[in-house]
Amino acid sequence: MILADLLTDVQAIFDANGAYEGLTNSEIYSPSIQVDRRNIYFILKHQNDDNQIEKYLVVYENRLTADEFIALDQLTDVDSTLLVAELNEHNNNVLAKRFKWIRPTSRRHYKNSFGLGDRLGVASNAHLRLFKQHNIMPVLAQQSIREYALTGRTVTDVFQAASWSVFEEGYTAGWGADGDHVKAPYEIDYAIKSGCSMITLDCTEEIHSDVVNLDPDALAQRFNALDADQIEYFNTKYLDQTFEVGDGVQVHFDTQALQESVLTFYDAILFATDIYERFIVPYNLDFEISMDETPYQTTPENHFFFANEVVKKGVKPVTMAPRFYGEFQKAIDYIGDVERFEREYVVHEAIAQHFGYKLSIHSGSDKLSVYEIIGRLSGKHGWHVKTAGTNWLEALRVIAHKDPKFMLELYQFAYENLDDVKAFYHFNAQTNGTAPKPAEMNQENVLTLIDNDDARQILHTMYGSILNLKNNFKYVYRDKFWEILLSNQDLYDQYLNIHIAEHLDLLEGLVKTKAEALAKYEPQG
Repeated sequence: MILADLLTDVQAIFDANGAYEGLTNSEIYSPSIQVDRRNIYFILKHQNDDNQIEKYLVVYENRLTADEFIALDQLTDVDSTLLVAELNEHNNNVLAKRFKWIRPTSRRHYKNSFGLGDRLGVASNAHLRLFKQHNIMPVLAQQSIREYALTGRTVTDVFQAASWSVFEEGYTAGWGADGDHVKAPYEIDYAIKSGCSMITLDCTEEIHSDVVNLDPDALAQRFNALDADQIEYFNTKYLDQTFEVGDGVQVHFDTQALQESVLTFYDAILFATDIYERFIVPYNLDFEISMDETPYQTTPENHFFFANEVVKKGVKPVTMAPRFYGEFQKAIDYIGDVERFEREYVVHEAIAQHFGYKLSIHSGSDKLSVYEIIGRLSGKHGWHVKTAGTNWLEALRVIAHKDPKFMLELYQFAYENLDDVKAFYHFNAQTNGTAPKPAEMNQENVLTLIDNDDARQILHTMYGSILNLKNNFKYVYRDKFWEILLSNQDLYDQYLNIHIAEHLDLLEGLVKTKAEALAKYEPQG
């Protein structure tokens, strides 16, 4: 690129006065253009000699401040400096001093929010273009510690990819960054230092899930082993008490409900309170409490007890995630009685409204059968939905279209090596034996893998194994995967937005059924 030509482009941007569609340099990404008095900033998408797209930050700024950026090349123009710079962390920090909106913000003033969890780091631009059409706050950076380990990325990587996408798309409406499913103080500290605006505390290690399997005598024995003052407090506060939580909904504690709630969740309540006081308050973060990592559903009594106790201790969660009735398995639709889900969701929503937080729905990808219910029942108060790994599946949809033979190879490897992830995930494809067998698949039917529930779960959970497999010190699949995906970014963007638009339209009530959503966004090509 020639700096003198870029200087001409800068003058053209000034002259355009916001009408950037007439710019002659097609490498200037017009949504990114920011004009601040006599300063200009934008993203340049340059095609190199290998036909690969390279992105650069271009800055035209007063020469007294422009040297804050680390430049690859620069040119002095009277009192200003024109520079070309890499999209790195240092330059992102400098840019954030000029434009505060490229930093994440709190969800507290947004009614609805939606977690996207881009595993690969190349989906946020497409998502932001979609979210410009919806009044929903996107939480772009949202990865669990497990996902960092499996992808080889860091919290900083994820945060930076999201922040640069926000600038590139000129998205000024606000976005979130979630330190997702953190379990330990050092994980929380890392997320905070990387810039996260939200912490999702995973209480799994402090939830005693074995309690639900105790018979009444064993349950009573364990409860009565508590200190006398604790027993008195819990019995006085809850036993045989009925609590009104609004909309005619009541929560009643009999002996079993109380003892199970106390013994299962009180350690988690103390843990959440400690984390809130040590990290959430000092850094003014959004706080989500995840109580859903249990092998059984959260009862209304469990939910009320947990919420009542943390609120009494001064904790103010923005969202809480109970485990709802039914199966929220990875990458497929809701499994269970939808009518019962609705009846029980009414109670959980009433509890959330009573205590002043919103419900959070985890493993939300593809739960199209219940989104209309969630949107309708939480519509006035608001909701938070988390999706994540199915962005990876949309990337595989691109692979299946563009190189079906390679897709068959990926599926065979995933199918034959599921033991890699059995410690991390539980899903039907591991146990029911109905997943398509690799020998049955060919280049003509390979696309059906992306829409088959069992195949989706296999491919969804094996992303780390696929990307990290090495032979003779070389990646077996990673490089080819990236080559195909990045050379077909437009197609990937199309699939991403079809996928998420189905979710958003149901949540917002723009369509009423899963069938309507699928018909509206029938993919082309």
